Amino acid sequence: MEPEHVEGKKKRRKCVSKAERLAKKSAAGTLTEEQRQSQIQQLVESNRSEDWDAASRLVSSSPSQLLFLMGLLNKQQSKAAAHYLKRWDLSPLGELPALLEAPPLASLLQDDPSTAATFLNHVADGTTMPPSTLYYLLNRFVLPWITTEKEAPLQALLHDFSSLKWLLVEHALVTGQGRHLVNQYAYVCRDLRGFSLAPWWSNDLREDSSADVRERIRQDVETSVRLAWPDASVRLFGSSLTNLCRATDDVDLCVLVPSVPVRGADSADLVVDIHGHLALYRPSPESIVVRNARIPVIKTQDPTTHLGIDLCVNNTAALWNSALLCAFLRHFPPLEALCQCIRQWAKARALVGSSHSLSSYSMVLLVVHWLQVRGFLPFVDVAMDDAIDVSGAAIDAAVARAFDEASMPSTAPPPPPLSVLLLDFFIFWASEFPYATHVASLRRREMLKDKPTAQLYLEDPIETKRNLGSYLNRDSQRTLRNEMLRVCVLVRQSAQHPPHHLLPQSLAFGRPPGMPPIDYVDDSLQSCLLRPRSPKSQWCTMTGDVVHGERAYVQISTVASSTEAQAALSVVRQHSCVGVDCEGVALSRTGRICVISVAVGFHVYLFDVMVAPALTEMLKPMLEDTATLKVLHDCRKDSDALFHQFGISLANVFDTQVGHAIGQLQRIKKVKEGTKCMQVSAESVVSLGNAHHECLAFGDLLWQYLSIHEDDKADVKKSMTEATWTVRPLSTQLQHYAAVDVVYLPVLYRVMAASLSVDAQRQCQARTDRYLSCRTWTYAITDEGHLPLGHVVRGYINNITARHVYVSVSPSLVAAVPVTNALAERPAGAADKQVGDVVSVRLVSHDTTLQGRFEAP
Repeated sequence: MEPEHVEGKKKRRKCVSKAERLAKKSAAGTLTEEQRQSQIQQLVESNRSEDWDAASRLVSSSPSQLLFLMGLLNKQQSKAAAHYLKRWDLSPLGELPALLEAPPLASLLQDDPSTAATFLNHVADGTTMPPSTLYYLLNRFVLPWITTEKEAPLQALLHDFSSLKWLLVEHALVTGQGRHLVNQYAYVCRDLRGFSLAPWWSNDLREDSSADVRERIRQDVETSVRLAWPDASVRLFGSSLTNLCRATDDVDLCVLVPSVPVRGADSADLVVDIHGHLALYRPSPESIVVRNARIPVIKTQDPTTHLGIDLCVNNTAALWNSALLCAFLRHFPPLEALCQCIRQWAKARALVGSSHSLSSYSMVLLVVHWLQVRGFLPFVDVAMDDAIDVSGAAIDAAVARAFDEASMPSTAPPPPPLSVLLLDFFIFWASEFPYATHVASLRRREMLKDKPTAQLYLEDPIETKRNLGSYLNRDSQRTLRNEMLRVCVLVRQSAQHPPHHLLPQSLAFGRPPGMPPIDYVDDSLQSCLLRPRSPKSQWCTMTGDVVHGERAYVQISTVASSTEAQAALSVVRQHSCVGVDCEGVALSRTGRICVISVAVGFHVYLFDVMVAPALTEMLKPMLEDTATLKVLHDCRKDSDALFHQFGISLANVFDTQVGHAIGQLQRIKKVKEGTKCMQVSAESVVSLGNAHHECLAFGDLLWQYLSIHEDDKADVKKSMTEATWTVRPLSTQLQHYAAVDVVYLPVLYRVMAASLSVDAQRQCQARTDRYLSCRTWTYAITDEGHLPLGHVVRGYINNITARHVYVSVSPSLVAAVPVTNALAERPAGAADKQVGDVVSVRLVSHDTTLQGRFEAP
C-alpha cells in the first residue's frame, strides 16, 4: 500500500526545529534494544512515510534492521525497503549476503520471488556492488529462478542490472545453464563500445614470399594443363589472390577452359580428366577428386613445396568475388589486419573448415558487411560478366566501376584505432545484427528476409541467390554467436579481474578462507582468445578458459607416511568436494591398487598405498563420508577394487562419465535416432539414441568440455606395462599422469551439475548408484580359462556404442555383442536396459575378442 496523501493537494510537512530533532535523537539514544524494536514494529505498520523515517532512525543493530525491512517487505514496499537499506551505514552492500541469509528474511524472499526481485533490483540501482555480492545474487536468486522457470521475477531482477546480466551470460557460456537467455541479454556487450582489443596480426607478419610461391605453382599447373587443353588458363583466387592466406595454406586455383564450357556439378567429368592428365606430369599420392561437391574440385599437392592445391574448373564466380575483396582491401587498408585476425581466431576456435560451419571466405564477408554498416566501406553492387574467357583486367575494371557508382555515407566517421575496430566487430555480431529479419549483404544497406528466421542469411556478393549462412545448423550458429560473445566476456574479465574463488570453472572455486592464496598469473587475453577449441564443445564455450591457465600452478605431493597423510587430510577435510582416482595394476577386485589420488583445488595428493597400505585406513573415513562429495570418472573399477582390496565402500559420488551421458540424453529431443533401440530379450531393449556418449573416455571428456588435450598423458599411456605403477620412486611423468586424471574433476562436476535438470540429476544419481554397486556383482564365470562357449550366461551392460553392446561376464572379461536389427521404435511395454543393468548373453566365440549375442525374438 502506498503512503496516504490528499489527491490534488500537496501535504505540507510540519516544520521541526533543529533543537526538537536533537531532542528526539537524544531520547532515542536512551531506549533499550527491546524498546527500539517495539517502536520500529509499530511505526512500520503505518502507511505514512514520516513514520517510516522515524522507524529508520531507530535502527541501530542487525536485528532492528531486519525487523524494519521485514515490516516493509511484508507490505510489498520493496522500493522503500531498498531506499532505507542504502541510507544506512549499518550494512554495507558487501555484507548484503549475510543480511539476506537471515532466516526470517531468507524465508520471505524465498516465498515471494516478485518482492525479492523488486527489492534487490532497487538495492542495486545506482550502486556498485562488489563481485562477491553479485555472484551471491546470481547463485542465490537468478539460477534457481531459471531452474524453476520463474520468468517474471527473473526479468524484474535483471531489469537495468547490467553487471548481473554479464554474470548470467558468462555463467551460461561456462555451464550451459540459462543458455536460452544468452541472445536475450547479449546486448550487454554494447557496454564495451569504445574499449579496445589488441590485434594479434600486423603488417610485419605478412609473408610476401608466399605470393611468389603461389604464382610459380600457378604457372607450373597452367603449363601442364595447356599440354592437353591449349586454350586453358589458370588463375589464382580466394585467399591466394587476396593475400589473406598463411604461408602453409592451400593454393586456390581455377582452370578456365573456354572450349569446354561446363560449370558447377556438370564440370565433374572435365575435372576427372584434368586430374588424370595432371597425374602424368605432377604425380601426387595425396591427389583425389571431390566430384560430388557443389563445385567439383581436385585436391592435390605441389611436389616441390608440398603445399596443398585446391583446383576447380570454370568457376568464374570465384574470380569475381576474389577481385571484389581485393578492391575492398585497397579501399580500406585496415581491412587486411582485421581479416587476418578474424580468420586466425575463427580457425583456432574451430569455426571454419568443418561441417555445418562457415568458410574463411564467409568470415571475410562478415568483416566487410560490419564495416559497411559502420560507414567505413560503401555498399557495392557488381554486374558480373559470366563469360568463361573474361580477362582479369575486365573483371577488375567492372569492380572499379561498381565502386565509382557506390557512395559512402555523407556522415562517414573517421576510423577509430584498429584495436577499437577489432573489438567492435565482435560486439556487432554478438549483439547488434538482427539475425531474424535482415540479410547480411554487401550490395544493400537494408535488405530484409522474405520471412523471419533465426538462421544467419549471408548473401554471396556475386552469386546473389546463394545464402552462405545455409551451411550453419541451429547448433553451429549458436556456437558462432556464443564465440563472439566469449570474446566480449573475456575482454570485460580482463578489465574486471573477478576473484577466481568465485568462478565455478576455476580450481580456486570455494577455496576455504584462511588458506594461503595461489600466486599465479592468468593466461594473457590474446592466448586465451586464440586457445584451440574442441569442435564438439558446442555449449562449453568458456568452460576451460580459466582452468587452462591454472594448469601450470597445480602442486603434486606424494604421501607415503602417516604424518604426511595427516597433514594432507587436514587440508582435504576443509573441502566439501574432492576429486578421486585410483591407479594400479589391472584395476579391479582381483588387481592391485598402487596409488589413490585426491585433488582439492590446486593441490593433488598421491597416496602411495602400495608402499604404505595403512594409509587406506586413514583415507577410509573420507571416502565413505556422506558429507564429502567425491568426483570420479567411471568409478566402477575404483569402487570394485577399493571394496574388495581394502573394504572401502565409496559413498556420495558424482561420476563425470555418467553426468555426460545423462546430460546428452537430456539434450536429445524428438529426433529420429533418439528412438532407435535393440532388443536384448523378449521383454527388454537397449536404447541406441545416445550410443556415442554412454561411456566417454576421460581424455575425450577433457577435450570436449574444457578443450584441454594432455599430450604427455597420451604418451605415458602408450608406454604403460603391468609393472608401470609398481616402480618406485614414481617418475615425474607418472605423477603428472595421475594428477591430470583427478585435478579437473571438481570443475567438471560443477559444470555438469549446473546444466542438469532436477529429473536428470535423479537419473544421474541412479546410474551412479549402479556404477558403485558393481562391487557387489556376482559373475557366472569365475574361471576365465574355461569359457562356456555356446552357453547363455548372466552379465552386466558395460558400454553401449553404435556398433556393439558390451557386457561384463567376469571381473575382467567383456563380451562384445554386435548391434543388429535395430528397431526404429521401442516395442510397447518393453523395459529399457541401461549401463549397469543385468542381461543374459550367449557366448559365441573367443578369438581376439569374446563375441556374444542376445537371445531376442
